[in-house]
Amino acid sequence: MPDAQHHIREDVMVSIFVLVYNQEKFIRQTLDSLLSQKISFPYKIVIGDDASTDLTSSICEDYAARFPQVIDYHRNQVNLGLMGNFVQTATRLEGKYIAVCDGDDYWIDDEKLEKQVRFLEENPQYAVVGTGVQLLLKDGKTQEKVPAHLEEYLLTEMIVDNKIVAPTAVFRNHRAIKSLPRWFKDMPYGDWSLYIMALQEHKGKACVLPEVTAVYRLQTGESFKMRQTLSKVYRNNALILEHLRSEKSMQSISKELKDGWKAQKFKQVLALHNENQTGKAFMYFCKLSFLYPSLQRLKHYLYAIKKRSQA
Repeated sequence: MPDAQHHIREDVMVSIFVLVYNQEKFIRQTLDSLLSQKISFPYKIVIGDDASTDLTSSICEDYAARFPQVIDYHRNQVNLGLMGNFVQTATRLEGKYIAVCDGDDYWIDDEKLEKQVRFLEENPQYAVVGTGVQLLLKDGKTQEKVPAHLEEYLLTEMIVDNKIVAPTAVFRNHRAIKSLPRWFKDMPYGDWSLYIMALQEHKGKACVLPEVTAVYRLQTGESFKMRQTLSKVYRNNALILEHLRSEKSMQSISKELKDGWKAQKFKQVLALHNENQTGKAFMYFCKLSFLYPSLQRLKHYLYAIKKRSQA
């Protein structure tokens, strides 16, 4: 158990963004891993509890009472849903940097935060930094996903494919985070949008460090339920990019968001095709091709049809 004598000044360097709901089996491990960080700067653990009905709330209240200088805990009176809780909790995030760790994930490197903050301090060209991750399946088996060397991604690449696994992320705080648009509440997840906003505002790049610092439970949590099929993931990604493009603050990257939208819609077509929804895939492909003709996409689509017919 971490020492309860943590001290934090008002000038917070990092806020750790923690969303919880009915995670009594996991939340102690999560909070212990955050409290065990060896750091040289003040930080804050910002917990948004979406009116949990199990022992999650009492566990969080106990930790908040023992670590009042570090833990900022709030329990919603009514359940707001995953993204309602996301938006409300984001208003309490402070400091130069934001880290992410949901209540069913945890960190396994007690210098994780120190390493990533130091990296961003020394490398102003980056706005978002992630690391390798250990994926934990429901049956207890694990898989490591870690690059062999530092991998760097431009904004355009992050729009096409989110390269940062949430519990590994640390990013530069930005103006929009305390007043996120209303449409955020209707989206299935928000971390990717925050990364894109940070990259746009700070004119930076993203990267993934070649080390494992966190564990991500693949088959638990509300967001997992919303990512059951790839076609739905790509549909949601396209919708997120469409909303981002409607924001005045994002007009400087309107073209990149539009290109990303097209890429996500085509990924949706291919995913529907692989999910045996060939009729719907064909219809969506025709709509996309009518709006934005592309010989390359046509060749890719025809190849997908040929490959499936030969299977």
